[in-house]
Amino acid sequence: MKTVALVLILAAAPAGPQEGAVRAMLSEARCAEAALRQLAPWGAELDGALTDPPGPEGTQSARMPTGTLGVWVRLVVAPAGDVWLERVSAERRETLRFGSGCEPDTSSEAAPAEGGDGFTDEVLASRLARRDAGVILVWSPHMPLSVDQHAVLAAVTRDLGMALVVALDPSADAGYARRVARERGLPEAALRPLAGIELPFRGMTTHAPSVQVFTDGRLVGPVLYGYRAPEAARLAIQRALGEPPR
Repeated sequence: MKTVALVLILAAAPAGPQEGAVRAMLSEARCAEAALRQLAPWGAELDGALTDPPGPEGTQSARMPTGTLGVWVRLVVAPAGDVWLERVSAERRETLRFGSGCEPDTSSEAAPAEGGDGFTDEVLASRLARRDAGVILVWSPHMPLSVDQHAVLAAVTRDLGMALVVALDPSADAGYARRVARERGLPEAALRPLAGIELPFRGMTTHAPSVQVFTDGRLVGPVLYGYRAPEAARLAIQRALGEPPR
């Protein structure tokens, strides 16, 4: 009964920009209502949806957080109108497709094992558990401005009394990254490749540099893309924290 009530509330509530984008994606999809009904029990947060660029054949997709760190729901709509959902974590991937009568058909498989040296969801959760404030920077040795961004953020976060956490773009060449890090004074921890689900699904593998602000055990604000000079970086961080400039 609780699930039914939640679905009815979801259907009746005014759609925000992100939720509106998901509903627009489903507007001509087969079994759209069945897909929407499944989002609530899976914990998908429509107001936090991130839409992806269309695929080469017109496939549309969106990623939604669930309120559980490292667990996201992905909605896919094929050009022919077929729709399916995936609930993804670092341990497991569940896929829900719909039959001819929109009856759900769920399958599940274990996710490939991650290496032990990456910046995983477990590492992220442990870092957030300190409940301090800081920023996470994803850098790449192949993107020189992302290397410059490390020096900028090191100074800005020190001035603001915040932590700086650094992870390596997982597509970067590890040997080249080690050489650049040594030459430019990046810490050894900066060579941990970004892994897991939470930060990649937030979009932190889209570009380097990418920055995510955190405070009080939570990730706050959107991912910040591109190089920022010191004052612009300071303002962006304070905006994400909801603080006035200082």
